[in-house]
Amino acid sequence: MKSYLISLLLAAGPAWAAGPVTMAPAPGTPADAAARTALAQDLAEAGRKGDKPLVLVGQAVLGKPQDRPALFVQLQSARECGSAGCSTSVLLWSGAAYRTVLDGAAGNVVVQAGRHRGMADLVADTQRYVWNGQAYVNSRPVPNINLGRR
Repeated sequence: MKSYLISLLLAAGPAWAAGPVTMAPAPGTPADAAARTALAQDLAEAGRKGDKPLVLVGQAVLGKPQDRPALFVQLQSARECGSAGCSTSVLLWSGAAYRTVLDGAAGNVVVQAGRHRGMADLVADTQRYVWNGQAYVNSRPVPNINLGRR
């Protein structure tokens, strides 16, 4: 039942809202399939090292409300995660496939209310990422704030 509810939530596509991006395993969903396709090289490399990472997927609309939600993907395993936790990749739809627009964001990702060039700012750990028109770039560290951790 739980995986069915996650599938429904991911398929529906969330509306734009600031806040933490919730990520969960979502096997068999379109979001999971898209994430695995986009990160196929990373998954293949992990497999060559004898690793089979858990794929976590989240979604959030970062641009206009009618835009396809961005995919937030974490590959979790002992080899994929370090002392700072697991890194997150952010993927945007570019007409025919998802492309990576932020790779290696450490920690929980939070969608901010601030915007640059029409896209929501992102915060992960102590770093702020802003849209430069092509990708998310690290703009500056953020002050020590609560990023949705418990």
